[in-house]
Amino acid sequence: MQRIAVWFSGLACLVCAAQSAPPTRVVSLAPNLTAMVTELGSAESLVAVTPFCAAPENVRRVPGGMLPEAEAVLALEADLVLATSITPASTLRQLRDLGIRTEVFETGSLEQIRQAMEKLAGIFEVAPPPPTPGGVPVAKSKRAALLFGAETGYSAGCGTHAHEIIESAGLHNIAAEVSGPWPQISEEFLLAADPEIIIVADYGDAKKAELLEFLRAHPLRKHLAAVRNGRVIVFPAQAFSIPGPAALEAGYKVRAEGQKLCSTNAVRICTRAKSVPAM
Repeated sequence: MQRIAVWFSGLACLVCAAQSAPPTRVVSLAPNLTAMVTELGSAESLVAVTPFCAAPENVRRVPGGMLPEAEAVLALEADLVLATSITPASTLRQLRDLGIRTEVFETGSLEQIRQAMEKLAGIFEVAPPPPTPGGVPVAKSKRAALLFGAETGYSAGCGTHAHEIIESAGLHNIAAEVSGPWPQISEEFLLAADPEIIIVADYGDAKKAELLEFLRAHPLRKHLAAVRNGRVIVFPAQAFSIPGPAALEAGYKVRAEGQKLCSTNAVRICTRAKSVPAM
């Protein structure tokens, strides 16, 4: 009897260990969560993601994308599903009723993104990301405009992680003066606000010289102080559009670029700008 008791005790320990072991079949229902898992070095655990996620081709895409049916997820035999508040409540309820571990993350702010990264690090039993480096911010008086593409007026206002990135860089986001979290600012507003720095969130591999040339040829935007003085920062759009790991370091990087533009390097840039013929 004593041997049997010992055997059952050992079996119970094995079961507990299996339940607490890092997941090996993970389904991610959001691009930012997929990016976090990848950043933490646990991408090999992903068995399925949404069609909008950046993941290897051999990783399956979930039917229904970010709004899947529970049956489609169940068929993937996942031991963990990563979801956000966008995931339908009915899907989350069905997955949990079926006994599938489902973790829901809120990532609307930079602090929530940090918390999500730390929680995922605990789940996968890996080291959490290091703290974001600090630095001396650019003077708060510098007005900045974030544009998703040099030719558009799409921006980010209060209530978004993109706005927090700009503020953490020590800049004043002019789109905060417009209603709505993701406004489309008009040319009239842009001219009136006259930003001293323009941040172009680029979805490709555009070069600063190319975008600056485009802006200087624009009939209205060529009059902006940022364009006249060559104070344009080109930054990957992913950091501003996806609340994932890239967003955590974006403020520091934008701050560093802003410091360069507002330092002695700006003199060289402005001198070069004067040599460009007026359009």
